[in-house]
Amino acid sequence: MKRQEIRPEQLEKCNFAALLERLRLEESDFDGYAFSGEVFRGEALYGTAFTRCHFSHCCFSDAELGRCSFLDVVFEACDFSNTNLSESFWQRCTLTGCRLVGARLDGARFRQSGLHDCSARYAGFDRAGFQHVLLDRCDFQSAYLRACKWKQTEVKHCRFLDTNFYQTSLAGMDFTSSDIGGWTLSEDAVELRGAVVTPLQAVDLAGRLGLVVRDGL
Repeated sequence: MKRQEIRPEQLEKCNFAALLERLRLEESDFDGYAFSGEVFRGEALYGTAFTRCHFSHCCFSDAELGRCSFLDVVFEACDFSNTNLSESFWQRCTLTGCRLVGARLDGARFRQSGLHDCSARYAGFDRAGFQHVLLDRCDFQSAYLRACKWKQTEVKHCRFLDTNFYQTSLAGMDFTSSDIGGWTLSEDAVELRGAVVTPLQAVDLAGRLGLVVRDGL
């Protein structure tokens, strides 16, 4: 997945106060702005659209970003802990070193985007859609990915421990470079059909299929 070449020095600098002032004027579209070190903690930015923007070391913890859209946006070392991002839309976005612990992304849609070195422990992605997405060195321990849709999505060196994949088809997903185990699945573990795993990972998952694995005589 090619990362976005959005250079903050080529964008107009914008701060928290200016953003809020524009929102008060009912301007909900932001195109071509750079934000650095800004704190949006607990703010209501519902339905705001960001295009060709760059966020560096910004804090969105506990903010309301439901139904926001991000098009050609780069996030570097941003904090989305416990942020509501339900029904948000992400296209050609790159998130690097971001914190999504406990974030709510139910119904979010990711298109042609990449998440790199991000922590999404305990995050909720129920009913989310991933299309042409790269998940690289991300931590999804104890995250909820129920009823998700995957299309041409690549997983590299991620952590999926105690992850909830209930009603999410994993067909074609390659977990061989990732750390997996303790998944929550449906009773017949139908979600596993077509998933690509290593022999060692298969042993861990065999119990979900009612198999008893023993060494040969």
